[in-house]
Amino acid sequence: MTVSGTTVFDQQSDLEAAAADSSRVAGFPSDYVTLDLETTGFYPNSCAITEIGAVRVRDRRIVDRFQRLVNPLRPIPAAVVKLTGITDDMVAGLDPIDQVLPEFVAWLAQGDEGAEHAENANDEGNASGGVSGVAVAEPLIGHNIRFDLSFLDWNTRKVLDGPFSCVDFDTMQISRTLFARERHHRLLDLIQRFGIAENEEHRALSDAIQTQQCFEWMHKYVDRHAGHGDFGAVDWKTVPTKNNDAILNRQIVLL
Repeated sequence: MTVSGTTVFDQQSDLEAAAADSSRVAGFPSDYVTLDLETTGFYPNSCAITEIGAVRVRDRRIVDRFQRLVNPLRPIPAAVVKLTGITDDMVAGLDPIDQVLPEFVAWLAQGDEGAEHAENANDEGNASGGVSGVAVAEPLIGHNIRFDLSFLDWNTRKVLDGPFSCVDFDTMQISRTLFARERHHRLLDLIQRFGIAENEEHRALSDAIQTQQCFEWMHKYVDRHAGHGDFGAVDWKTVPTKNNDAILNRQIVLL
């Protein structure tokens, strides 16, 4: 099947309800948060967050959502307005990141109690030497999440006096590993390739939802194909982030 000229993988079998109940590959979390940020540019030390979007997932299903527009306290570049649709008028008078970030951290903390990976995440964060800032107990998932976490870490250090600490999974890294023959792995490429949607809105909440859908699609794909497809099995390795070893990226490896 093709969507806008893009080949869609496993469309028929992916719709089968039985796939969700197949033997699950260790390493893919069932409880987690997917997130996405919109910003005024690429660099956290000179640019600002304009929107935070996230969804909380329990047993692989979305159970809660967070979305806030953020006043960047500076004009939004025209190219960013064109991409996201977020204008200066939309954020004028809204809270800046100094007020919104603590709200988001409080929302994250609501999911910590009973989170499947809370104990492991805290142990890994403590081993990294984090003593203040924000330690997120459950895994965070994003598309090219390194970008989002760089902004969260920068602003957490500025607003909450310490680093941002978490375990994360990157749907871009997972896609590049599973589908190495494909040239492009943007979120738009994945949602079209997997038959999820034809368009990416470039808004934080909708992108977080589509990222969650991509993560679960690839989870099901590995469940079905590990051992009798292009790979024998998968494993995971943990790689500390370059500028903050309290952020631990879980990367999939094909065996």
